Amino acid sequence: MRRRLPLPVLLLLGGVLMVGCSDDDPATSNSSSSSSSSSSSESGSASASGTAAVCTSLDQLQTSVAALGNVPVSEGGIDAVKAAFTTVQSDAATVVDDAQDEYADQSAALSTDVQAVQGALGDATGNPSTATLRAVGTAISSLAGDVTSFARDVGSTC
Repeated sequence: MRRRLPLPVLLLLGGVLMVGCSDDDPATSNSSSSSSSSSSSESGSASASGTAAVCTSLDQLQTSVAALGNVPVSEGGIDAVKAAFTTVQSDAATVVDDAQDEYADQSAALSTDVQAVQGALGDATGNPSTATLRAVGTAISSLAGDVTSFARDVGSTC
């Protein structure tokens, strides 16, 4: 009997669980949010509200990516992953909208990662195999890593 799912399932879950291990402690990132608003109160206020939106939406994205890692793939299959990914897509779009002016490079990488996961999920749905499921895991791992890096980049301003 051939076992096809365990390796891809482990890759998928292992990569996504990396997000759960990221430093997501808001207490470590609140100290410097008001230190750079001395030059212009109007632009500082706009920047602070923009940064708050980025922080909020990025926190929601981290939560949805972590939830994606908790999907019971062996029970729900690729459809369960696709359902959880829908929330990730929505949250990622919000982060990109909130952050693209101030964090253009990270926003572009995030958009690319979301497209890669979407493509990999489409391939796995159309042609379920070890290779296509492994590609889903790899794409999600890349997304999770970039979300963690993005959170680190913005952390000092939240």
